[in-house]
Order: sequence, then structure tokens, then C-alpha cells
Amino acid sequence: MRRTKIVATVGPATGHPEGMRTLIGAGVDVVRLNAAHGDAATHTDNARLARETAAELGRSVGVLVDLPGPKMRTGPLRGEAVELECDAEFVLSADAIEGDAERVSTTIPELARWVRPNDEVFLADGAIVLRVQRVDGDDVVTRVVRSGTLRSRKGMHLPRAENFVDPFTERDEASLEFALALRADFIGLSFVRKPEDVDGVVARLPKRGHRPNLVAKIETASALDHLPGIVSSADAVMVARGDLGIQVPARRVPLLQKEIIRYCNMAGKPVITATQMLESMTRSPLPTRAEVNDVANAVLDGTDALMLSEETAIGLFPGDTVRTMAEVAESAESWPRHHLDPAGAHTDTDRVAWAVAHAAVQAAEDLKVAAIICPTRSGSTARRVAAYRPSMPIAGISPGASVLGGLALTWGVRPLSVPDVNDGDEQLRLAVRATLDAGLARAGDLVAVVFGSAGPRAGSTDTVRVVRA
Repeated sequence: MRRTKIVATVGPATGHPEGMRTLIGAGVDVVRLNAAHGDAATHTDNARLARETAAELGRSVGVLVDLPGPKMRTGPLRGEAVELECDAEFVLSADAIEGDAERVSTTIPELARWVRPNDEVFLADGAIVLRVQRVDGDDVVTRVVRSGTLRSRKGMHLPRAENFVDPFTERDEASLEFALALRADFIGLSFVRKPEDVDGVVARLPKRGHRPNLVAKIETASALDHLPGIVSSADAVMVARGDLGIQVPARRVPLLQKEIIRYCNMAGKPVITATQMLESMTRSPLPTRAEVNDVANAVLDGTDALMLSEETAIGLFPGDTVRTMAEVAESAESWPRHHLDPAGAHTDTDRVAWAVAHAAVQAAEDLKVAAIICPTRSGSTARRVAAYRPSMPIAGISPGASVLGGLALTWGVRPLSVPDVNDGDEQLRLAVRATLDAGLARAGDLVAVVFGSAGPRAGSTDTVRVVRA
């Protein structure tokens, strides 16, 4: 069983019944809906399609809505694309114009007040680099220092931009509303700089009912300075390597990836590694050797999940890409590695629950049980057990669809649905039966069951039982 989860972005290539069946059938655990593109109706339809397809295939998948954030972009171009030549002059204009090889509009009216001479401006996720020469009224005159093809409405990155923009925009507010309406399991927060950015979105969530898990995207230099607080405030973290590699020197990103993953592992928080993991497979049926190494190394670093973007949104081979990622991840998982012990480093205060989860994993390893079964109403029991990275599969058992969707991102957990019953013995019987039916154990195998008992208790998870399936 593959333990590392796969997040795949849905787009034109996969936002239809055949494409969705291809993704989920190939092994996708979480579908990502990028609110920076498309509209609410399309994303709502894709969320419904993903859940219906997963149910038909006997799977539980999570739905991640990625909020657009304060995305800075260039404007439309005549002919959709132009070639920017090295050393040519290029103007970033405040006027609403149709761009060409000499000038283009931007979504930043205040651009001329944000930049200074010799600042570097990155276009198209850093593929093109401009150096500011001067400010001419509301226009910024630059010189091309790294040439390339510029297409319409591509991303821009500016020095010190995080000091000028609000990370939560009106568009984010609207996207959050439709994400809550479609009962998204995860909401990705862009441009997080400090814990207060996460806390501000928490305050906008409903006080009762469905509450999605918040995924803080680490993509700014400021976020690195506030990593402990951000990890504590968020439910999960994403290593957004594309934007991060522009905010800091690209040579630092591999080491930062390891540092962020390690910190999340110690805190028991799921972490996603994202951006360009199998980018060549957007157009090629085979990955490069470097991409295979990149995926494998992220798994060895301890990531909970791997993310695909353009590869599955607009790629020609989405199913092959997911299968390739799954195969590489499963192969990497077979390599022995020492996992950091999160005991004492976790960020919540339920010490009893953490101690019981630790004891359960230790007992499971000593007895070589077939699986660890975690009946849960919030998902926290399964997440705590997964933080210790046991060698056997974990069954996350719940009657709640939103709980199962939230577990879709957690390393090593197979979300399994059971009916909601009040009798404890019947709960145990249904949990064991679901584990057997999923093929995680066989009749007669020892299994460890970790759960919260009824009545007064010291922690949300306080009981371990070892039974025969």
C-alpha cells in the first residue's frame, strides 16, 4: 500500500467524467480546484464529479480549494504570446492595453510606487527576468535580463511585494464562500506571511457544522521567519516551491523543503510538496530522470503528499503522470529511513492523546499487527498515529464524509466509511469488518484499535486494544 498521498489539480484535461475517472482510478487521493482559474460553478461541478466518481470506485477522496490570493499578473497580449529578447526595453504599463513585445499591462495599479531602479521583476514564474531602469509616471521601464516567451496573464513576482499587499482579498472572500458551500475538505491559503494570516481566515469559518482544514502555503520569505507559528495555526502546510524559489535564491529551496517537512513531521501536521514535480509529463509520456529523483527525494524527506499542477490540469497524459508518481513514491517508501519522533514537539496540548498514539504504534510494531484501526469523529486520532509513521497501514474509520475527506491527505491512512452506531462493541465490529473488506488485514490477524472511550477521560484518544480480526 502506498503511504504517500497524491494531490492532482483538475482542469480542462480532467474536468469531465472520463478524465476524473482516470485520475481517481490511477490513485489520486485529493483533487485540487485552483480558484485562481475557472469559476465557482465549474469548480462546484468538479467537486461533485470527484466525489461521485470516488464513490463509484469505492474510494474516499478529499477536495482542496486553493484560494487565489493576491496574484499579481501581466495583462492580455496581442496574439496571446510574445518573445522578449535579452537586453530589450520592456514597459510594464498602468494603462489597460493589449500588450506586445514592447509593453504590457499589469494587475497592479501601484506598481510604479512599489519598485526602485535595479529591482528585478520576475515574469512567468521566474522564466523571464526584468531589471527596472526607471519609473516614467505610472509606467515602469525595464530591461530584459533573461529572455523568454511571455503569454497572456502570467504571474509576476516583485521584491518586497509582501510588504504592500493584503494576503486575503475580496476574491479570496468570494472563493472561501463557494468552498464552504461545496463542503471542501481543505482550503489552501496563498501568500501566508505570519500566523495571523491563518488566524484571520479561521475567524471567517463557521463556528458550527462543517469546518475545512486550512493549508498554509509557504511561498514567501516572511513565512520562513514565522514557520513555527504558522504550522501551529494551520491544519496542514504546502511547500510551494515555485513562488518560494523566487522569493529566496533557488539554491536554498531544496534545503528549505527538508527543513519545512521536518518541522511539520515533528508537529504531526500533514505537509504537501508542490510545483514542477513531473512537469515534463505535461507534454511527454515519460518523466525526466531528474523529476523521478525529485519525487523520490520528497518522499524520503518525509512529505505526506505530492502535488501535480499543470500535469493533470492541462497535460496530455494525466493518468500516466499519476501512475508514474505513485510508482516512484511506492518505490521510495521501501527504502529504510529513520523517522523523527514527534513526541514532545507536537503543537497541540492533548498530551494524553499523543502518548496513547505513541504507545499504540509501539505495541503495533512489537506485535507486528496487520493494521492499526482508528475509529474517529474528527480525524485527530488517525493523524496522531500517522505522525509516528508505523510500518503497517492505518485505517481511518468514520461515518462522516467530511472526516474521511480530511484524512485523504494524511500519510499512510486509508479512509474507510462505516455506519454511525452508538454501541461500542458494534462500532468495533464494523471497524474491523471495514478493515478486512479493504484488504488491510486478513481474518485471524492481530490488529490494534486506537480510540477515545466513552465517559470521563483524560484525553481525546485514551484507549488501545489489540484484537484478532
